[in-house]
Amino acid sequence: MKTVVFAYHDMGCLGIEALLAAGYEISAIFTHTDNPGEKAFYGSVARLAAERGIPVYAPDNVNHPLWVERIAQLSPEVIFSFYYRHLICDEILQLAPAGAFNLHGSLLPKYRGRAPLNWVLVNGETETGVTLHRMVKRADAGAIVAQLRVAIAPDDIAITLHHKLCHAARQLLEQTLPAIKHGNILEIAQRENEATCFGRRTPDDSFLEWHKPASVLHNMVRAVADPWPGAFSYVGNQKFTVWSSRVHPHASKAQPGSVISVAPLLIACGDGALEIVTGQAGDGITMQGSQLAQTLGLVQGSRLNSQPACAARRRTRVLILGVNGFIGNHLTERLLREDHYEVYGLDIGSDAISRFLNHPHFHFVEGDISIHSEWIEYHVKKCDVVLPAGGDSHAD
Repeated sequence: MKTVVFAYHDMGCLGIEALLAAGYEISAIFTHTDNPGEKAFYGSVARLAAERGIPVYAPDNVNHPLWVERIAQLSPEVIFSFYYRHLICDEILQLAPAGAFNLHGSLLPKYRGRAPLNWVLVNGETETGVTLHRMVKRADAGAIVAQLRVAIAPDDIAITLHHKLCHAARQLLEQTLPAIKHGNILEIAQRENEATCFGRRTPDDSFLEWHKPASVLHNMVRAVADPWPGAFSYVGNQKFTVWSSRVHPHASKAQPGSVISVAPLLIACGDGALEIVTGQAGDGITMQGSQLAQTLGLVQGSRLNSQPACAARRRTRVLILGVNGFIGNHLTERLLREDHYEVYGLDIGSDAISRFLNHPHFHFVEGDISIHSEWIEYHVKKCDVVLPAGGDSHAD
């Protein structure tokens, strides 16, 4: 049975192998050129096609009339799509008398659209799967031909779930492709009232919003763990990536985004706390949480941000030692009122400055100068202005 295939990624490779094993004749394969900004951990459809002696193309727009005409000249009896990233026009779908079929990485009608692998983890689902369905004008909306369920374990991350889905897809195609070849399939219409749809994800979507529950942030970390770009946050303007995490549901209460401890590196969330098990500062190397805390200059009470401190504009960074005293208190009030400054403060008390503790541009650490010498040394280098205001702090 002659077919034209649209394919990309690991699912594209295994789909092509399954078709060949089932005795299909592949006239041509359409794929994509790899994005240089994307970590290519997956198999190459183009390389596989070349090795199998199958003509392969990667047009910018496969729906252009010239490509539609060329595909028509191939006279496909059936068309398959395995993780091809562009919508295929109806003119192409109608070229195959037996129809066109798409492999989708979810249990349709749930999670139509892009990146279902990542979205199910973001949303904390415990089950997903793969679906082979007939292709129609609307993306992922055609009748279901076959479906296999896949359990999502609590410790699954994106790559482990990807491997599970690939295994399930092989099973599904081995069982279903012979039936399609012989015209012996049962199709079930999707229930539109149960449909959900999600858009594409970009690396910038994975910032950690510390006011959310720790379980939600942990799911985000799982969803974009290596080799995906990773969940991230900021210390001031320094970006860091969280590669693995652990939820602490009964951690002590603290302002969301504040550091509860550095060994382990525990961050307060809207509900519970998130332990950063492994992470990476900037473009550096991956390290365990307590070493990351040292690298970032974090101490108990430090504050993390979902966005860089200079997202809107570069603020002058001011370090006030003795911030709870008369001078430090009034100076902090004036600097924050002018809205051009990022204020870092240290003192052994906070009664006079308690009204500033939740201010997004005020970062306070309660403690003695002699105890927090490393924090002071880090922020002396980081800040533009250092002011010893003579508050409650003291040194031996």
